[in-house]
Amino acid sequence: FMSDRNILIAFTGHMDHKVTTSLLKNIKSKLNLFPARNSADIKVYSILVESMENISKHASQQNRAMLLLSKTETTYSIVAGNPVENKNVPALRGRLEKISKLDNSELKKIYRDKLISGQGTEISGGLGMLDIAIKSQNKLKYDFQPLSELMSFYLLQIEINIQ
Repeated sequence: FMSDRNILIAFTGHMDHKVTTSLLKNIKSKLNLFPARNSADIKVYSILVESMENISKHASQQNRAMLLLSKTETTYSIVAGNPVENKNVPALRGRLEKISKLDNSELKKIYRDKLISGQGTEISGGLGMLDIAIKSQNKLKYDFQPLSELMSFYLLQIEINIQ
């Protein structure tokens, strides 16, 4: 998996505002975003911002999160992970399963409907995961690894094609 990849960012630890700001600054320089190089770089940056927001929202002070950004000749790969309470796993898994069954046009329709109504749907509690799925234009890969009776580690892998 990693032999053909160039690792651009690898982070584990508590993700707070200071860490997020530092990572985003580092990512901007790695992607050479300004001036914008290509749409894939912009998508990667946007998906990373959303992924870090999700981690910050759901990881507690003592929990460790992880973020990995790698690149091949044809794709960027983002792997984001953080501990989640086991009681939240079924709902999160259900949302991810529903999102993974939809094509991009269906995802965009749900996203627009949610924006207009201002309400969640059974597929998405928020817009973040839908936004990630739409921008990546690939199926999201995810896993939940049990840590204890109370916690699991949630991993989300996002692939973005370089056009």
